[in-house]
Amino acid sequence: MGRPKAWLELGGETLLHRVARVLSATCPVVVVVASPLQSLPTLPAGVVRVDDPTELVGEGPLVGALTGISALVEMGTDIAFLGAVDAAWLTTAHVDAMLGVLTTDLTVMAVVPQSDPTPSGGRIVHATSGAVRLPVARDTALALVRSGQRALLRLFDGLAARRVAVDSLPHPDAVRTCNTPEDFEAARAWIAGHP
Repeated sequence: MGRPKAWLELGGETLLHRVARVLSATCPVVVVVASPLQSLPTLPAGVVRVDDPTELVGEGPLVGALTGISALVEMGTDIAFLGAVDAAWLTTAHVDAMLGVLTTDLTVMAVVPQSDPTPSGGRIVHATSGAVRLPVARDTALALVRSGQRALLRLFDGLAARRVAVDSLPHPDAVRTCNTPEDFEAARAWIAGHP
């Protein structure tokens, strides 16, 4: 696509701004995690940027999640949606559905969408479209990072996340990511009809 995903323009705004704006409509606090010195587009008012620790830069999505979750714990937040900059199809209905599981059932520590089995029998777990309870997610992520884990999926496994079928979500495409030029064009077309 020729440039960092955060800077891609869709519907008159950068992809990062779009995702932060959608999250801000339903979450009282939005945190964007970046690498130190990483250039990002202007964030919407009220969105907080935090940087990964220098010694862990490039160490994977679990480290980024730990950085953001730790900041949210410091701010007194008790649940969090974990998203990604390339979530062009993200909707407030999806975020509300994920957070709603945690607010209605206090025994659930995490929730994550899971696709139906693929032809090979595996399932796709959409780790950048789920939600976690704090501070237990911070403590679990910290232990996982210290043990050498880097995949975000490990956090949801460590929290024994409730798996929710993608097809049962209010907007199943909300778990899609924008990884190819074809995805980008599909996102552009969708956003034109869903500002």
